[in-house]
Amino acid sequence: MPTPRKFEPHYRRIIADIRQRIASGEWPPGHKLPSTKALAEMYQVRSSSTVRSAVTILLETGELYGHQGLGVFVADEPATR
Repeated sequence: MPTPRKFEPHYRRIIADIRQRIASGEWPPGHKLPSTKALAEMYQVRSSSTVRSAVTILLETGELYGHQGLGVFVADEPATR
């Protein structure tokens, strides 16, 4: 994960890192993201709601998509930010 900027909210750092992983091809289109709990551990945040906030923003921008009961996935063509 990139070095955190002073006073940058955790959810923004998570968004930036997920976008970087997508752009680098580490998480290609169709890739299933880890669970909220696993992402919280990965990003070392205490609250799952921080991860949910980041994922919700990426769902709203079309960079990710979700299927009830299946998980959250990288979109085929990420939206322009």
